Parts: sequence; structure tokens; C-alpha cells
Amino acid sequence: MFTMEEKEYMLRLLAKEKRRSWFGLRKTPAIHGKLKEKLEQMVRNEQVNRKHL
Repeated sequence: MFTMEEKEYMLRLLAKEKRRSWFGLRKTPAIHGKLKEKLEQMVRNEQVNRKHL
């Protein structure tokens, strides 16, 4: 399992990769979007759960 810091770091890396693809005009793989959505959901869930504990 990843820590909250690791998940947030991976999200930043994915965002950086997306920006790089805009300038290089290359398309990101389909898995890129799915992974980003899953990581965002994991971070949101962890933030909500942290408030309740």
C-alpha cells in the first residue's frame, strides 16, 4: 500500500507527464487517465477517512 505522500507524488508526476505531452504533441496512453483517476480517488478517500479517525 502506498502512503499519502507517495500517492500525491505520483499524481504530480502524472500531471508533469501530461504537460510534457502537450508540448511534444504526443498522446498519453489510455492507462494514464485511468491511473490518475484512481490515485485521485485514493487520495480523497484517505483524506475523508483521516477526518473520521
